[in-house]
Amino acid sequence: MIFIIMILIIIIIILSTYLFLINKELKSIPDKIESIKNSQSNQLMHTQYNIKNINSILIEINHLLKKSNAMALQYELKNQSLRKMMTNISHDLRTPLTSAVGYIDIILNNEMSEEERLKELKIIEERLRKLEELINSLFEFSKIVSSDNNIEMEKVNLISVLENSIIDFYDDYSKQNRMIHIDNFYRQIELDSNVMLLTRIFDNLINNAFVHSHSDLYIQVIKDEDIQIIFTNDLMNNDIDVDKMFEEFYTTDISRTNGNTGLGLAIAKEFVLRLDGQIYATKDNGQLSIIVKFKTV
Repeated sequence: MIFIIMILIIIIIILSTYLFLINKELKSIPDKIESIKNSQSNQLMHTQYNIKNINSILIEINHLLKKSNAMALQYELKNQSLRKMMTNISHDLRTPLTSAVGYIDIILNNEMSEEERLKELKIIEERLRKLEELINSLFEFSKIVSSDNNIEMEKVNLISVLENSIIDFYDDYSKQNRMIHIDNFYRQIELDSNVMLLTRIFDNLINNAFVHSHSDLYIQVIKDEDIQIIFTNDLMNNDIDVDKMFEEFYTTDISRTNGNTGLGLAIAKEFVLRLDGQIYATKDNGQLSIIVKFKTV
């Protein structure tokens, strides 16, 4: 009888100690969370005592902490990108506007011939059109990224859409004694896509090559495991960063002075992603290649 009582006492002591440690550990959890929150570090929760149930709780808490840290980092990167974007927008809007105002001041405060006046007015018109282009691009891009509408997909002949885009830019290239060459062995490549978005992708890429190069544009279509459309042209500016060129408002100093909005490739990327495709760029020996990939049907 005494033996049984002693066993029971030992069990009670062990259980009491176990419950005491659990209670102590549970009470410390809010303080640890508060400390991690105030320190704004990537610190995780650790248990002082190896208690299975407490460990399970801390594993879940650490999972949430890691997720929270990742979201905080993403938020900070987005915040930095937003600040940079606002700086670029301010610069891009101000440059053509300031230039136009300057030429207006010249016309108003200087005597000049009608021919000289018309020349200055044409410059003003050019600056204001660049400003209009930027504002329209800003509006279009904001509309794209904020839209949650489902894309209506249908069977599309990629070759037909690509050839129509090439035809639309034929005169622009011809006026500069430049050509668009297409290396393609297919008359028809069908894929599930959207004609409007696909057209805008090709238009933006062809226009990007037109604005940022003085060379011919070479387009190659490859059908293998994926469908690849490769746009290649000579680089005017070898400083371009192919890892950043699809970011919103990314421009080099040279393209910025030429009035480039820095949105054409960002819009093209957004449309490619919405069509479940991939887009990236490479540069080699003074040439830039932009590769668009879509899945075969």
